[in-house]
Amino acid sequence: MDILCSFDVDHPKHSAQEISERLSMRLSSTYRYLDVLVRKGFLAKDHASTKYRLGLTLFKLGNLAGAGIRVGDVALPYMKELSTRSGESILLTVLSGHEAVCLERIEARKLIKLSLDRGASLPLHAGASSRILLAYQEESFVDDMIAKRGLTKLTEHTITDPVKLKKELEKTRTLGYAFSNGEADPGARAVAAPIFDHKAKMIGGLTIAGPAERIKRQNISR
Repeated sequence: MDILCSFDVDHPKHSAQEISERLSMRLSSTYRYLDVLVRKGFLAKDHASTKYRLGLTLFKLGNLAGAGIRVGDVALPYMKELSTRSGESILLTVLSGHEAVCLERIEARKLIKLSLDRGASLPLHAGASSRILLAYQEESFVDDMIAKRGLTKLTEHTITDPVKLKKELEKTRTLGYAFSNGEADPGARAVAAPIFDHKAKMIGGLTIAGPAERIKRQNISR
């Protein structure tokens, strides 16, 4: 296990000598362990340089491990910390067709009524928690959503103009976050940021939401 953990981004390859010195292990023992790891596919040997690198067995196991991790399980402790620090409600949203679905929600100490509860959904154009998901989709997806779902007006502040919506999506990508003011729930404001996976693909959104009197524009950067 120590041998496998000695590989990282800065050290993708090691010689047997380097591993031996790094782990303070006898060279003869190091070779025995390396032989087993290569035979099992955990390591592969580059015969040109005689150095070792991680093998395909780890790649297969890594994919299995990644598939078993729900984004909600990973995000929950961070959501609790955000709620404690901000005093507001925290939402975790994911894309489902042309809707945003709330996977997890942490309630604020000072409650406010929000449309998005666990399992609830909202159209992608209304509110920061939804629009953050839409902002990182292909333009063809946005056009298809507008054509099939339309831009329903939920409150007087909901964006219902396609041109204005696309400008807002571009602004969101530039800033790296979305801000909304009463677009889905009257009197509520929200700031949302995207969540990316290890391949830089957007897989969800994290949102701080609360009443307008507590989430003021001068506090948005914080």
